[in-house]
Amino acid sequence: MDKTIIKKIFLRNNLGKIDKIEKIKIGFTNIIYLIDNRYILKICKDANNENNFEKEVYFYNLFKNKLPVPNLIVYDNSKKIYNKFFMIYPKIQGDNLYAKWHLMDNLERKKIIKELCGYIKNINNTTYNDYVKKFKIDHPLNWHNKIVTSIQNSLKKIKKNKLITSEFIKEIETFVDKYSYVLMEQKMVLVYWDGHFDNILVKNNRIVGILDFERTELSSLDFYLDIVKRMVGRPKKYMSAEIEKFGRKKDYIKLLEWHQEYYPKLFEFKNLNKRLDLYALEHDLKDLIGWPDVKEIKQVIAKTINYKKFIF
Repeated sequence: MDKTIIKKIFLRNNLGKIDKIEKIKIGFTNIIYLIDNRYILKICKDANNENNFEKEVYFYNLFKNKLPVPNLIVYDNSKKIYNKFFMIYPKIQGDNLYAKWHLMDNLERKKIIKELCGYIKNINNTTYNDYVKKFKIDHPLNWHNKIVTSIQNSLKKIKKNKLITSEFIKEIETFVDKYSYVLMEQKMVLVYWDGHFDNILVKNNRIVGILDFERTELSSLDFYLDIVKRMVGRPKKYMSAEIEKFGRKKDYIKLLEWHQEYYPKLFEFKNLNKRLDLYALEHDLKDLIGWPDVKEIKQVIAKTINYKKFIF
């Protein structure tokens, strides 16, 4: 993005002249700049993601007095100054939790999870009627059908592009047919399901920021555990390259245990393990489509469905 456009954006919004513009190397669907170490400029790169971008703005405004979310000072979807949606908010002074987790002891980590669970409860307990109306969400939503349909749609693409063997695909289909009934139980709430530690900011071992609400959706309560379980099993997945060296599996092994202690309702589902398997499968099949040559993704899927013929 041309720096003159960024300067124009700030002048037009009465934020004055700016000097330092630094592109932040995070995110896949948006472009993010740190401006004068004071402001975050977030730009919706992909037009197909504009609805999710609008959702993030909605949730930042909804939760601004309840959670440590960014305080938006500019949101522009007019495309008059620049042909992309964008938002501006003051930078939250803190570090992402991945960068600090390895420096904490288990008592400090446990306190962070207790605090985080409090915020997650707050999100889950927020009424969603306005959200459903504003974004034209199908409601009441059939959770079982939503997850199974997503899996089936991914399998169609995988079959078409021959990303794995037909036998492997058949094993996945058999697994889904056998266990999808467990998803008939549902407790529908707003779920912030992108809560990996790159989106949690901390300072002095306290949470000072919660970011990226684009994927907050109406979901079954336990769906939040999908991201938690993935951090336990694959702690480096969401880490930036410079933090990966600190991603020790032993530091994340108790995440589910601590969540269960501080938010037991997340775990009050029959056949929870199989539910989490189906959530993992739904996620990993999408990953396979995006990164078909990554062997680890196929290994993870095979492990989820106990497909032992796949060569590890």
